[in-house]
Amino acid sequence: MKKIAIVCDSSVALTEKQIKEFNIYIAPLTIVYNNKEYSDQVNITKEEVVELIRKNVPLKTSQPNLGVIIELLQKIKERDYDHIFILSLTSKLSGTYSSFQNGINEVGIDNVSLIDTQTLAGPVQESIKAIHKLNEENKDVFEIENYLNNVFFKDTASYVYPKSLDQLKQGGRISKTAAMMASMLKIKVLLKLDNHGDTIDKFKTARTEAKIVDEIIKDLILNNVNSKEHVIYLPHLEAQHLIPILSEAIKTKLGNIEIIVSELPAALSCHAGVETIAVQWSKSAKNISE
Repeated sequence: MKKIAIVCDSSVALTEKQIKEFNIYIAPLTIVYNNKEYSDQVNITKEEVVELIRKNVPLKTSQPNLGVIIELLQKIKERDYDHIFILSLTSKLSGTYSSFQNGINEVGIDNVSLIDTQTLAGPVQESIKAIHKLNEENKDVFEIENYLNNVFFKDTASYVYPKSLDQLKQGGRISKTAAMMASMLKIKVLLKLDNHGDTIDKFKTARTEAKIVDEIIKDLILNNVNSKEHVIYLPHLEAQHLIPILSEAIKTKLGNIEIIVSELPAALSCHAGVETIAVQWSKSAKNISE
Protein backbone atom coordinates (compact mmCIF):
# COMPACT_ATOMS: atom_id res chain seq x y z
CA MET A 1 0.00 0.00 0.00
CA LYS A 2 1.34 3.42 -1.00
CA LYS A 3 1.63 6.50 1.12
CA ILE A 4 -0.73 8.83 -0.72
CA ALA A 5 -2.00 12.37 -0.31
CA ILE A 6 -5.39 13.57 -1.54
CA VAL A 7 -5.97 17.24 -2.31
CA CYS A 8 -9.37 18.82 -3.00
CA ASP A 9 -10.75 22.32 -3.26
CA SER A 10 -13.42 23.31 -0.75
CA SER A 11 -16.30 22.48 -3.13
CA VAL A 12 -15.88 18.89 -1.88
CA ALA A 13 -17.84 20.13 1.17
CA LEU A 14 -16.31 17.72 3.67
CA THR A 15 -16.85 18.19 7.39
CA GLU A 16 -13.84 18.77 9.66
CA LYS A 17 -14.30 15.21 10.94
CA GLN A 18 -14.16 13.79 7.41
CA ILE A 19 -11.10 15.86 6.51
CA LYS A 20 -9.25 14.37 9.46
CA GLU A 21 -10.59 10.86 8.89
CA PHE A 22 -9.47 10.72 5.25
CA ASN A 23 -6.39 12.95 5.77
CA ILE A 24 -7.45 15.41 3.07
CA TYR A 25 -5.68 18.63 2.14
CA ILE A 26 -8.10 21.43 1.23
CA ALA A 27 -7.42 24.40 -1.05
CA PRO A 28 -10.13 26.96 -0.17
CA LEU A 29 -12.15 28.51 -2.97
CA THR A 30 -12.43 32.29 -3.05
CA ILE A 31 -15.67 34.05 -2.13
CA VAL A 32 -15.97 37.65 -3.25
CA TYR A 33 -18.19 39.92 -1.18
CA ASN A 34 -18.31 43.71 -1.41
CA ASN A 35 -15.21 43.68 -3.66
CA LYS A 36 -13.16 41.85 -1.04
CA GLU A 37 -11.84 38.30 -1.37
CA TYR A 38 -12.29 35.71 1.36
CA SER A 39 -11.00 32.14 1.57
CA ASP A 40 -13.88 29.69 1.97
CA GLN A 41 -14.09 28.40 5.56
CA VAL A 42 -10.79 30.14 6.46
CA ASN A 43 -11.55 33.82 7.00
CA ILE A 44 -15.27 33.59 6.25
CA THR A 45 -17.37 30.94 7.99
CA LYS A 46 -20.17 28.84 6.56
CA GLU A 47 -22.58 30.64 8.90
CA GLU A 48 -21.45 34.05 7.62
CA VAL A 49 -21.89 32.94 4.01
CA VAL A 50 -25.38 31.61 4.72
CA GLU A 51 -26.38 34.86 6.43
CA LEU A 52 -25.28 36.85 3.37
CA ILE A 53 -27.21 34.48 1.10
CA ARG A 54 -30.35 34.90 3.24
CA LYS A 55 -30.09 38.65 2.66
CA ASN A 56 -29.77 38.10 -1.13
CA VAL A 57 -26.37 39.79 -1.09
CA PRO A 58 -24.56 39.39 -4.44
CA LEU A 59 -21.71 36.93 -3.97
CA LYS A 60 -19.18 35.65 -6.44
CA THR A 61 -16.93 32.63 -6.26
CA SER A 62 -13.54 32.04 -7.80
CA GLN A 63 -10.73 29.48 -7.84
CA PRO A 64 -8.37 29.16 -4.88
CA ASN A 65 -5.61 31.74 -4.61
CA LEU A 66 -2.55 30.49 -6.52
CA GLY A 67 -0.22 31.45 -3.67
CA VAL A 68 -2.28 29.32 -1.27
CA ILE A 69 -2.12 26.36 -3.68
CA ILE A 70 1.65 26.70 -4.09
CA GLU A 71 2.15 26.84 -0.32
CA LEU A 72 -0.10 23.80 0.17
CA LEU A 73 1.63 21.72 -2.52
CA GLN A 74 5.07 22.67 -1.21
CA LYS A 75 4.09 21.39 2.24
CA ILE A 76 2.80 18.15 0.73
CA LYS A 77 5.95 17.69 -1.37
CA GLU A 78 8.12 17.97 1.73
CA ARG A 79 6.18 15.13 3.40
CA ASP A 80 7.52 12.68 0.83
CA TYR A 81 4.35 10.92 -0.34
CA ASP A 82 4.58 8.10 -2.87
CA HIS A 83 1.83 9.74 -4.90
CA ILE A 84 -0.52 12.71 -4.79
CA PHE A 85 -4.09 12.74 -6.15
CA ILE A 86 -5.61 16.16 -6.76
CA LEU A 87 -9.38 16.19 -7.32
CA SER A 88 -10.49 19.47 -8.85
CA LEU A 89 -13.91 21.08 -9.14
CA THR A 90 -15.12 20.72 -12.74
CA SER A 91 -13.10 22.87 -15.13
CA LYS A 92 -16.35 23.78 -16.93
CA LEU A 93 -17.50 25.87 -13.95
CA SER A 94 -14.24 27.11 -12.46
CA GLY A 95 -10.58 27.90 -13.15
CA THR A 96 -9.57 25.70 -10.20
CA TYR A 97 -8.14 22.94 -12.40
CA SER A 98 -5.82 25.44 -14.15
CA SER A 99 -4.74 26.89 -10.80
CA PHE A 100 -3.80 23.44 -9.55
CA GLN A 101 -1.85 22.80 -12.77
CA ASN A 102 0.02 26.09 -12.36
CA GLY A 103 0.80 25.18 -8.75
CA ILE A 104 2.14 21.77 -9.76
CA ASN A 105 4.41 23.38 -12.35
CA GLU A 106 5.63 26.02 -9.90
CA VAL A 107 6.44 23.56 -7.11
CA GLY A 108 7.86 20.95 -9.47
CA ILE A 109 5.93 17.83 -8.54
CA ASP A 110 6.00 14.81 -10.83
CA ASN A 111 4.38 12.10 -8.67
CA VAL A 112 0.92 13.62 -9.03
CA SER A 113 -2.39 12.86 -10.75
CA LEU A 114 -4.51 15.96 -11.40
CA ILE A 115 -8.10 14.84 -12.03
CA ASP A 116 -10.83 17.03 -13.51
CA THR A 117 -13.78 15.58 -11.61
CA GLN A 118 -16.36 17.18 -13.95
CA THR A 119 -18.48 17.66 -10.81
CA LEU A 120 -18.35 18.71 -7.15
CA ALA A 121 -19.41 17.69 -3.63
CA GLY A 122 -20.93 14.18 -3.23
CA PRO A 123 -19.35 12.30 -6.16
CA VAL A 124 -15.94 13.72 -5.21
CA GLN A 125 -16.45 12.56 -1.62
CA GLU A 126 -17.24 9.08 -2.95
CA SER A 127 -14.09 9.12 -5.11
CA ILE A 128 -11.98 9.79 -2.00
CA LYS A 129 -13.35 6.57 -0.49
CA ALA A 130 -12.57 4.78 -3.77
CA ILE A 131 -8.95 5.97 -3.77
CA HIS A 132 -8.44 4.66 -0.24
CA LYS A 133 -10.08 1.33 -1.02
CA LEU A 134 -8.14 0.78 -4.23
CA ASN A 135 -4.89 1.73 -2.51
CA GLU A 136 -5.62 -0.79 0.28
CA GLU A 137 -6.06 -3.39 -2.48
CA ASN A 138 -2.59 -2.44 -3.78
CA LYS A 139 -3.87 -1.15 -7.11
CA ASP A 140 -1.31 0.89 -9.01
CA VAL A 141 -1.64 4.58 -9.82
CA PHE A 142 -2.76 3.93 -13.39
CA GLU A 143 -5.60 1.68 -12.23
CA ILE A 144 -6.80 4.26 -9.72
CA GLU A 145 -6.63 7.06 -12.31
CA ASN A 146 -8.53 4.94 -14.81
CA TYR A 147 -11.26 4.17 -12.28
CA LEU A 148 -11.69 7.84 -11.36
CA ASN A 149 -11.78 9.09 -14.93
CA ASN A 150 -14.36 6.46 -15.89
CA VAL A 151 -16.62 7.43 -12.99
CA PHE A 152 -16.35 11.17 -13.59
CA PHE A 153 -16.85 10.84 -17.34
CA LYS A 154 -19.88 8.59 -17.44
CA ASP A 155 -21.13 7.47 -14.03
CA THR A 156 -22.36 10.53 -12.19
CA ALA A 157 -24.76 13.45 -12.57
CA SER A 158 -26.29 16.14 -10.36
CA TYR A 159 -29.74 17.72 -10.16
CA VAL A 160 -30.12 21.06 -8.38
CA TYR A 161 -33.49 22.21 -7.06
CA PRO A 162 -33.43 25.80 -5.75
CA LYS A 163 -36.36 27.24 -3.83
CA SER A 164 -36.22 30.35 -6.03
CA LEU A 165 -34.09 31.83 -8.78
CA ASP A 166 -33.30 35.03 -6.86
CA GLN A 167 -29.70 34.16 -6.02
CA LEU A 168 -29.06 32.83 -9.52
CA LYS A 169 -30.37 36.14 -10.83
CA GLN A 170 -28.11 38.10 -8.46
CA GLY A 171 -25.06 36.19 -9.68
CA GLY A 172 -25.94 36.63 -13.33
CA ARG A 173 -26.48 32.89 -13.81
CA ILE A 174 -30.01 33.43 -15.11
CA SER A 175 -31.65 36.46 -16.70
CA LYS A 176 -33.78 38.81 -14.60
CA THR A 177 -36.65 38.31 -17.04
CA ALA A 178 -36.55 34.52 -16.72
CA ALA A 179 -36.41 34.74 -12.93
CA MET A 180 -39.31 37.21 -12.82
CA MET A 181 -41.45 35.07 -15.14
CA ALA A 182 -40.77 31.93 -13.10
CA SER A 183 -41.80 33.78 -9.94
CA MET A 184 -44.94 35.27 -11.48
CA LEU A 185 -46.08 31.97 -12.94
CA LYS A 186 -45.05 30.04 -9.81
CA ILE A 187 -42.95 27.67 -11.88
CA LYS A 188 -40.46 25.42 -10.11
CA VAL A 189 -37.18 24.86 -11.94
CA LEU A 190 -34.91 21.82 -11.85
CA LEU A 191 -31.31 22.28 -12.99
CA LYS A 192 -28.87 19.57 -14.01
CA LEU A 193 -25.11 19.13 -14.30
CA ASP A 194 -24.81 16.15 -16.61
CA ASN A 195 -21.93 13.74 -17.14
CA HIS A 196 -19.01 15.93 -18.29
CA GLY A 197 -21.57 18.71 -18.80
CA ASP A 198 -20.49 22.18 -19.90
CA THR A 199 -22.70 24.00 -17.42
CA ILE A 200 -25.56 23.65 -14.95
CA ASP A 201 -28.54 23.92 -17.30
CA LYS A 202 -32.28 24.10 -16.88
CA PHE A 203 -33.48 20.50 -17.06
CA LYS A 204 -37.20 20.55 -16.25
CA THR A 205 -39.90 22.94 -15.10
CA ALA A 206 -43.02 22.03 -13.16
CA ARG A 207 -45.91 23.51 -11.22
CA THR A 208 -45.48 21.32 -8.17
CA GLU A 209 -42.70 19.96 -6.00
CA ALA A 210 -44.07 16.45 -6.44
CA LYS A 211 -43.58 16.75 -10.20
CA ILE A 212 -39.98 17.91 -9.71
CA VAL A 213 -39.31 14.84 -7.56
CA ASP A 214 -40.96 12.66 -10.22
CA GLU A 215 -38.71 14.11 -12.94
CA ILE A 216 -35.60 13.34 -10.88
CA ILE A 217 -36.72 9.75 -10.31
CA LYS A 218 -37.49 9.23 -14.00
CA ASP A 219 -34.03 10.43 -14.99
CA LEU A 220 -32.33 8.26 -12.38
CA ILE A 221 -34.12 5.23 -13.85
CA LEU A 222 -33.25 6.34 -17.39
CA ASN A 223 -29.58 6.37 -16.38
CA ASN A 224 -29.83 2.88 -14.84
CA VAL A 225 -29.01 4.11 -11.35
CA ASN A 226 -29.43 1.16 -8.99
CA SER A 227 -28.85 0.09 -5.41
CA LYS A 228 -26.08 -2.41 -6.24
CA GLU A 229 -23.76 -0.10 -8.17
CA HIS A 230 -24.57 3.43 -7.07
CA VAL A 231 -24.88 5.81 -4.13
CA ILE A 232 -27.05 8.92 -3.83
CA TYR A 233 -25.90 12.15 -2.16
CA LEU A 234 -28.34 14.82 -0.99
CA PRO A 235 -26.30 17.98 -0.30
CA HIS A 236 -28.52 20.84 0.80
CA LEU A 237 -28.67 24.29 2.35
CA GLU A 238 -31.51 24.51 4.88
CA ALA A 239 -33.73 22.17 2.84
CA GLN A 240 -34.19 19.51 5.53
CA HIS A 241 -37.92 19.25 4.76
CA LEU A 242 -37.13 17.78 1.33
CA ILE A 243 -34.80 15.03 2.56
CA PRO A 244 -37.49 12.51 3.71
CA ILE A 245 -39.61 13.26 0.62
CA LEU A 246 -36.75 12.59 -1.78
CA SER A 247 -35.37 9.65 0.22
CA GLU A 248 -38.72 7.86 0.29
CA ALA A 249 -39.35 8.46 -3.42
CA ILE A 250 -35.87 7.25 -4.39
CA LYS A 251 -35.99 4.11 -2.26
CA THR A 252 -39.51 3.29 -3.46
CA LYS A 253 -38.32 3.20 -7.07
CA LEU A 254 -34.68 2.13 -6.72
CA GLY A 255 -34.77 -0.15 -3.69
CA ASN A 256 -32.46 0.12 -0.69
CA ILE A 257 -29.88 2.38 -2.32
CA GLU A 258 -27.43 4.13 0.01
CA ILE A 259 -28.39 7.77 0.56
CA ILE A 260 -25.95 10.21 2.17
CA VAL A 261 -27.10 13.62 3.40
CA SER A 262 -24.43 16.32 3.30
CA GLU A 263 -23.85 20.06 3.13
CA LEU A 264 -24.20 22.04 -0.08
CA PRO A 265 -20.79 23.58 -0.83
CA ALA A 266 -20.45 27.36 -0.71
CA ALA A 267 -19.45 27.31 -4.39
CA LEU A 268 -22.99 26.23 -5.21
CA SER A 269 -24.85 27.81 -2.27
CA CYS A 270 -23.69 31.30 -3.26
CA HIS A 271 -25.42 30.91 -6.61
CA ALA A 272 -28.42 28.73 -5.73
CA GLY A 273 -29.56 30.23 -2.42
CA VAL A 274 -31.14 28.93 0.78
CA GLU A 275 -33.52 25.95 0.76
CA THR A 276 -31.67 24.48 -2.20
CA ILE A 277 -31.12 20.74 -2.43
CA ALA A 278 -29.14 18.69 -4.91
CA VAL A 279 -29.52 15.04 -5.83
CA GLN A 280 -26.22 13.52 -6.97
CA TRP A 281 -25.65 9.95 -8.06
CA SER A 282 -22.30 8.27 -8.44
CA LYS A 283 -20.65 4.89 -8.67
CA SER A 284 -20.40 3.47 -5.18
CA ALA A 285 -16.92 2.89 -3.76
CA LYS A 286 -18.23 -0.09 -1.74
CA ASN A 287 -18.70 -2.35 -4.74
CA ILE A 288 -15.52 -1.62 -6.74
CA SER A 289 -14.19 -5.15 -6.55
CA GLU A 290 -17.52 -6.91 -7.11
